[in-house]
Amino acid sequence: MKLYIKSILFIGLLSTFLGGRLSANRILCLHGGGGSAASLQYQQGMQDLRAALPQWEFVFASSPVAGGVWYNDPPGGGKEPTNDPNWADVAVNYLNDFIATNGPFDAILGYSQGVPMSLVYLALGDHTIGHALLFNGYLPTTHNGLIQVINANAPYPQSALIFVAENDTHFYEIGLAVKNRFTNYTELISTTAGHALPTASDANFQLVVDFLENANSSDTDSGTDTVTDTGTDNVRSFRLNILRGDDPSNLELIDTRIIESSEQSQFFKAELVPND
Repeated sequence: MKLYIKSILFIGLLSTFLGGRLSANRILCLHGGGGSAASLQYQQGMQDLRAALPQWEFVFASSPVAGGVWYNDPPGGGKEPTNDPNWADVAVNYLNDFIATNGPFDAILGYSQGVPMSLVYLALGDHTIGHALLFNGYLPTTHNGLIQVINANAPYPQSALIFVAENDTHFYEIGLAVKNRFTNYTELISTTAGHALPTASDANFQLVVDFLENANSSDTDSGTDTVTDTGTDNVRSFRLNILRGDDPSNLELIDTRIIESSEQSQFFKAELVPND
């Protein structure tokens, strides 16, 4: 593909042609408690999932809360539950800012404590997320206020894939309750994964891939991302992200839009001209 830019200013305009940022779907990933963006990004199951889904862009957020948790445990080690519905507001506000800068996103993926954080954020945050993938998670039963937030938003409108493992000590039983907050969900149960995303060798792995591939083919992004069969050309919708900066390795997202194109199209042209 060829890209032409005409301007009296320097601007970095990147997409698949230059930087791989033109993609049909993007997913926001939330790590577990005590973890980080890197700890989830380099988990083997995540590496396998990204390799199997090159059409999805995985973006990893790191909690702003000390200790790598999305919200703190109740005082006293959880013996007395909290009642504050705003207990996770630091993380909610952070994710609002993160999405404003790096979004939008079509799906959210939560792992371990990232699961209840995903549920809280879907209920309270500013987003257009249509799908949720929830791995090895649970409901925040030691936080009455957060449970109230989740229950008030249930049943969630997002389609959900919920993954638990029978050998995930302390998490399997409590993880089975997550599906009760959705009406459109797929629950997968592994016998071997433990407290981790399924790897490519897990019998459930392809079902996770299928879930996202189906989401990719049917996602409308609030009515905009669609797959259209014209009977001649295979027309698909793509998200075009426009970035600007003085250094190609350090660019700022300044605009995003949906474009429709045949898979057979080879040329795109973009011009930046002064608006005098």
